[in-house]
Amino acid sequence: MKPIFRAELVTILILGLLYSCQSEKFADKGIMEVETMGVEILDDGVILYGEILSDGGETVTEHGFTWSDDNKAFPGNAEYINLGTLNGKTQFSVTVNSAIEKDVTYSVRAFIASREITSYGNEITFVGKGSKPAELDNVSPASAQVGDTVVINGNYFSNNPSSCSVFFNTAKANVVSSAIDSIHVVVPYVPDEMVKLRVSISGLLSSNALDFNILKPVIDEITPGAAPSGDTVVIKGDYFSEYPADCNVFFGNQEALVLSSTINEIRVIVPFTPQVSANIRVIINGIPSLNNISFEILRPVLLGIEPLTGTFGDTVNLYGNNFPTDPSLIEVFFNDVRAVVTEASRLRLKVRVPTGNNISPVTITVRYYDVYTWVDKFVLNPAVVNDVSPKTLEQWEPIVISGSNFNPDPGMNIVDIGGFRAPVISSTPNEIRVNVPPRLDNGSHQVVVTTIVGSPVTWNGYLELKTSWVRLADFPSTGRTGAAGFSPGGKIYFGTGLEYDRVLKQDFWEYNPDTDQWTTKSTYPVTIAYASGLSLNGMGYFAIGKNWSYYYTDLMRYDPVNDQWQAMAPIPGEGSSMDSPGFVIDGKAYVPAAGHMYMYDPGTNSWTEKSFPPELGYFGGGVAFSINGKGYLGIGWVHQLGGDVNNFYEYDPLSDKWTRKADFPGYLRDAATSFSLPNGKGYVGMGLAKPQMEYQKDMWEYDPVTDTWTRVMDFPGTARCGARAYVVGAAAYIVAGYGGNYEKDMWRFTPIE
Repeated sequence: MKPIFRAELVTILILGLLYSCQSEKFADKGIMEVETMGVEILDDGVILYGEILSDGGETVTEHGFTWSDDNKAFPGNAEYINLGTLNGKTQFSVTVNSAIEKDVTYSVRAFIASREITSYGNEITFVGKGSKPAELDNVSPASAQVGDTVVINGNYFSNNPSSCSVFFNTAKANVVSSAIDSIHVVVPYVPDEMVKLRVSISGLLSSNALDFNILKPVIDEITPGAAPSGDTVVIKGDYFSEYPADCNVFFGNQEALVLSSTINEIRVIVPFTPQVSANIRVIINGIPSLNNISFEILRPVLLGIEPLTGTFGDTVNLYGNNFPTDPSLIEVFFNDVRAVVTEASRLRLKVRVPTGNNISPVTITVRYYDVYTWVDKFVLNPAVVNDVSPKTLEQWEPIVISGSNFNPDPGMNIVDIGGFRAPVISSTPNEIRVNVPPRLDNGSHQVVVTTIVGSPVTWNGYLELKTSWVRLADFPSTGRTGAAGFSPGGKIYFGTGLEYDRVLKQDFWEYNPDTDQWTTKSTYPVTIAYASGLSLNGMGYFAIGKNWSYYYTDLMRYDPVNDQWQAMAPIPGEGSSMDSPGFVIDGKAYVPAAGHMYMYDPGTNSWTEKSFPPELGYFGGGVAFSINGKGYLGIGWVHQLGGDVNNFYEYDPLSDKWTRKADFPGYLRDAATSFSLPNGKGYVGMGLAKPQMEYQKDMWEYDPVTDTWTRVMDFPGTARCGARAYVVGAAAYIVAGYGGNYEKDMWRFTPIE
């Protein structure tokens, strides 16, 4: 716009005369000064007046006005108009027909500027009546892509970009720069192709609109039209981008990796997806293509395998087509067990036969997402057993089976010895290590190995076993400790004691060693623990014991023929819960209780106090048995000493005297297990060792002839205390106890001679 001067305005002329003298004074000082002289209010704008009072000897490069509705009439915060160069004491004016809103108060200042200095005049306020709406002439170019910059030409715009709003339909564009007659904007995203472009200046919408064409991506074709995942394909079309980062390509819902791009071509990798067919979409800078194109994703096909037989860990080649080249993207199963894919190409997969299966012939399945293909021609080679070592076992030791085609997974190998399952410790393709089956007895036994279901292999030889321990049928009720029992008439009777949560029991059971079976019997009259169980003349007896509030002095007799309990003469003195077993000599029972020893005669149903080792005192948790008319007692916990002892004593009933014998050589302990056998030896083992507080599983043999202890074969079950032992024939039967858990397993012990 050109400046318009109005000399007839009296106020403006008077102001000019008033400042004429000052201008010379400022000029003498070399100071640039400008005055805002006035404002003429129009119906569609304003006329602004100013005067250069002094140029200070500088070359004025710019002069004009700046105005704002917030008292900040400075460039960057306000509207402004630059009228160009002007020197000397000169008046100037300009008509402004935009960026003036109705009924809004504005502050205006004139300004002049040199290359180094900008000076502002005084501030004048005015209230606007409005502006002319912007007039749009054209937009260049008239077609462009989203993100391109275009120029809108017209009239009545603004020099301040913040006053300019440009709309493509309803989408607001980013204004890059503006002038009175032009605006630079970035094309925004609009769903439509053809849009109407409008401009708003300070909230006043343009008087007209322009048509504009937004160029969007178009897909023409994809080459090839079908390919497997992982292959490279080329998408051709228009209005793509030269920058791969601007391009997003989707096969259905799966995004593809873009390798390169131009305006007309995009190279991508077919993504790994479960889809068989997919519509391809292209998105450029967030703008979706105007169309989609269909594409077929070729699925893997399994045609054959090589070799057709093998063993675990062997490499097998799978031949086919359209396999993914990334091994992690395809799954191969031998039956239901996943194999490791070591190599992958379009036509071949290399896999290792997995160890976690033992069924042959094998169905091989290839899975790519939810697409399956399979063949069932692979045969696993059966096991070959060459040797077993050692061939003779005298102790509880591992057995090594050597051969070939064993499964490296121990759980997939089945080893039977003498008809019992042997626990597998470890395995390799050429070796299996097992333990002796717990229920295997002494003698010669066959070894059978099965790595393939239905294909057992028998070793051509026999394993000779000499063992002291054989596992039998578990006690059928809850595991427990502090129980009691006896073994009259070749059968074992067992019950009472403590179970989980220290619940007292009164159930009672019979075990038949000939049939390895348990049956229930009449319950004990009361709940009790830590009773002393003894066999006398075909009858069983429970003496002393306790519940949580009462120490028993009772003596109860059990008749196994009639399955009945009967109260007998109670033990003299105090009751006891010290878990102190007694022993039997010549049909009479000897029971320690509360620091005393009492003899019970079943013939007279009476008790007689006998001598007791003074060193033991109030004694509990010890061991006892009888051999050849002598009683043996010791170990356990002694109250007056405040701990365990390894003292061991022999009792002569004829003289009623105790003789100290060789100390027990194992760890100090209580709640050990003890018994004697017809071989004239006594046995002590297991228990809770002190002060280690560790459950034990060692077993020791005592020879009264030589007064010596010898360690024999350790108990093979869980280390424990409180297990009970009962003798039938030449063997002892050990049951229950506590080793961190309440146990219920039953074992037979026979010494190896």
